[in-house]
Amino acid sequence: MLNDAQRTSLRIVMSLIEEKMRDIEARLASPEEHGLMFDVCNDLAPDVEQALRLTVAEVYALISTLRDRLALPREVKPVSREILKGLSQLWVVLQESDSQRLRRYGDVDPALGASLDPEIEALARLMLELEHLAIGNVPPAKNGRDDKEDAAPCSKRANISAQST
Repeated sequence: MLNDAQRTSLRIVMSLIEEKMRDIEARLASPEEHGLMFDVCNDLAPDVEQALRLTVAEVYALISTLRDRLALPREVKPVSREILKGLSQLWVVLQESDSQRLRRYGDVDPALGASLDPEIEALARLMLELEHLAIGNVPPAKNGRDDKEDAAPCSKRANISAQST
């Protein structure tokens, strides 16, 4: 019924929808959050929360139906790839946030560079470090061990788990 490109396209769309539904479920399970730079407050009435849960369940049912009907494949997503999502964009945004580039919004206090730029550079460096760590480039000072033991790839771990059951 579908060629490979069509199947891949639909798998991606259904995965994006499922990921958003999982985000909604996680937020409903933990509606309050207090970060360093933001607070999320629960403004949902109980009936709205219940309606959201029921609608998310409907979405899951439709995705499941389409997956089965059209033989859409499941994707194995390594956690390293999930961690990498968005880090390079954060690096770019940080590059655009130093005192020189803030001039586009108006005059910049001459003292701002000394109090902002080193921390912006440090944050940008840490975004790159997170990328390197996620792909397995762990310097000895951060890995907490002397040996270089590699984790089994996701598919190999899945096979190991399947064999042990």
